[in-house]
Amino acid sequence: MVSNDQYSNLAQGRSYSHLGVPVTWMLASNRMTATIVFFLRWVRDASLSVQPTVIMTDRDQAQINTLKAIYPQSTVNLCTWHVLRAMRSHFNTNQYLVLWDKVKAWVKTTDQIEFAKLWVEISGDPSAPQLFIAYLKAQWLPVTLKWSKVLRKGQSIYEEGDTNMLIEAYVFMRFWR
Repeated sequence: MVSNDQYSNLAQGRSYSHLGVPVTWMLASNRMTATIVFFLRWVRDASLSVQPTVIMTDRDQAQINTLKAIYPQSTVNLCTWHVLRAMRSHFNTNQYLVLWDKVKAWVKTTDQIEFAKLWVEISGDPSAPQLFIAYLKAQWLPVTLKWSKVLRKGQSIYEEGDTNMLIEAYVFMRFWR
């Protein structure tokens, strides 16, 4: 949490780059790499002195590859909201309410022991859809560093994972519902 004193210091022109600031969102009609490259080059060229430490995105590989190419020094993390949204799309959460609660807790926990305990419960549950468990093992465990709050402790709220979803949720509710 940032104290009022730190906001006062910011207002006086002191730099606190470790606080994090959402800089831009990209809304596009397609997921073509060329569109993403155009946008990111435009952002980079408009502010050459800005080198983001952490960039939040969804799991779109074209975005991730382009971000790594244009901002090679930046860490690319995955947005918690997008992670849960992707996981939810791979099984019927209404049919497996207990499993869904465990998955949400697993994604959101900052406690390493709780993370491990929840994974054992999720992966060892014989009533859970085994295709979903295989999906988690294949798609999410290898990139845990990019989405797990256990591994992102001590980072600012902007680096922890929910900033992407704000504009996307607004646009979804406003235009696609």
